[in-house]
Amino acid sequence: MKQKDSSSKINRLLIILLISVLCLAGIVVYAKNWEKISEIDWKAKGEQVINRCIALKEQIFPPKEAMSVSFEIAEMSHDMPVLTKTAEGIDVLEVPLMNQREFGYQTGCELVSGAMVLNYYGQQVTPQMVYEVIEKAEAPFDSTGNGISPNQYFIGNPEISNGYGCYAGALMNAMNELLNDDWHAVNISGTDLETIEENYLEEGRPVIIWATIHMMEPENGNRWKLEDGTWFQWIAGEHCLVLVGADEHYYYFNDPDHAGEVIGYERELVKERYKQLGQQAIIVSR
Repeated sequence: MKQKDSSSKINRLLIILLISVLCLAGIVVYAKNWEKISEIDWKAKGEQVINRCIALKEQIFPPKEAMSVSFEIAEMSHDMPVLTKTAEGIDVLEVPLMNQREFGYQTGCELVSGAMVLNYYGQQVTPQMVYEVIEKAEAPFDSTGNGISPNQYFIGNPEISNGYGCYAGALMNAMNELLNDDWHAVNISGTDLETIEENYLEEGRPVIIWATIHMMEPENGNRWKLEDGTWFQWIAGEHCLVLVGADEHYYYFNDPDHAGEVIGYERELVKERYKQLGQQAIIVSR
C-alpha cells in the first residue's frame, strides 16, 4: 500500500515538474519575442478565425436562400446602428429639413434631397414635384438583361422598399426644370470632399452627395447591360443626402432617412462611402 502511495506521489511530482518546465519555456519564448507579440492585434486575429469558421460552415451547409438562384435587388437595413453625432451647437447651413417617410417614400432619397436644396434657394418645391419632372423608368432591365442608366432616369417606384433611384445626371436635369432663370443645378461629380467643403460649403452652398444609407458598407445589387454595351452595377444601399456643415471630425447632413435634425457622420467614413458611389455631387449656382 505504501509503495502505491509513493508511486502516486512521484507521478504527481513529475506532472507538476513538467508543467513548471513548460511554463518556464513559455516565459523564455515570450521574453525573447515580447515586442512582436505586443504588436499583434489579437482582436483582429480572433475575428479572422471566426470569419473563417463561418465561411467554412456556409460552404458545407449552404443557407436555403443560396440553393436557388434569384435576381432580386439586395436591400440594406435602415435600422442598423451607426456612429453619428447631432449638429447641436455646430454652424450648419439652414437648409429646410425633409424626411422621405413624410411623403410616403420608402426610397426616393434623391427626390427629397433635391427638394430640400431647391427650397434653400427659394423654390417652393416638394419631392413629388421633383418626381413629376424627372425622367422615369419602371424597370432597370428587360428580359434580355439589357437596361437603362440611372444617370438618365429615376428607376422604379419610390413608394416601395425595393425601388432603385437615380444618379446625379438625372436629378440635375429635374432640378433645372424647377429652378428659375437665375439659378441652375450643376453636376460636380468627381470633386473630392475637401474641395467641396472649401469651395462650396464654406461659401454657403449646400451640396447633394451620393453615399450609402447610414454610411453602412455598400453591397452589390443587380447588374445589367447598358445601350452602349457596358455593364452597370447597381449599388445596394445607395443613398442621397445634403451636405450642410463640417467640423474637424464630422460631416453634417440633412439626411432624408433621418427625421427632425441634422446628423453628423465621421469624416473618413463619409469620404470612403462617397468614393464607393462614384464621387457624385450636385450644387446650385448662378
